[in-house]
Amino acid sequence: MFKVAVMNKTGLILLLFLMVLPAAVRADDFEQLRKDSARISTISADFVQKKSMKILSRPLVSEGKFFYAAPSSIRWEYHKPVRSVVISGQGTARRYIASGGRMIEDKTGGSQAMKIVLDEVAGWMSGKFNSNPSFTATLKEGAQTQIILKPAGAGMAGMIEKIEITVSRKDRSVQSVRIVESASAETRIDFKHVVINKEINPAVFQDIQ
Repeated sequence: MFKVAVMNKTGLILLLFLMVLPAAVRADDFEQLRKDSARISTISADFVQKKSMKILSRPLVSEGKFFYAAPSSIRWEYHKPVRSVVISGQGTARRYIASGGRMIEDKTGGSQAMKIVLDEVAGWMSGKFNSNPSFTATLKEGAQTQIILKPAGAGMAGMIEKIEITVSRKDRSVQSVRIVESASAETRIDFKHVVINKEINPAVFQDIQ
């Protein structure tokens, strides 16, 4: 139960961030990044999500698979510790959770909350890092490109300090997302085995199995 509560809190914080995000960013700094990212039509990748808190002896780890097809189709699938699948696109979202050997659709409304999150993730995948306005955003170029988003006002105080998004300079794909909630709590998602612009069967964004 504790793990579920922690994961739910993380999702809520991310959701609040995505819903409130303002656009107080120097748009000119992001224009080239947006143009480069526009060349991406599909992405598939494995991901590892780690939730760290001071009170945890070790991070809570989830693993899964991510699929994206421009402009907004996403499949976000957790394989561990519990299988669940969210399919989002064309204005709808469906969420299924493994139970009793079957995938059961979540009718609680959680899928629509996830849709808000995944719509924003789709925006990141197409280079739209500064299109949501409650955070100030800065862009740092180095071995990799890093976008740092910080709350612009006091509304997010105590919930989130910053979000760091790392983007490959080679192909402009998102490499990692680090959500810092406080000095002692953060969630990090690392993408690996990233494949860009390889055709993905449309059934991936329609069928759960």
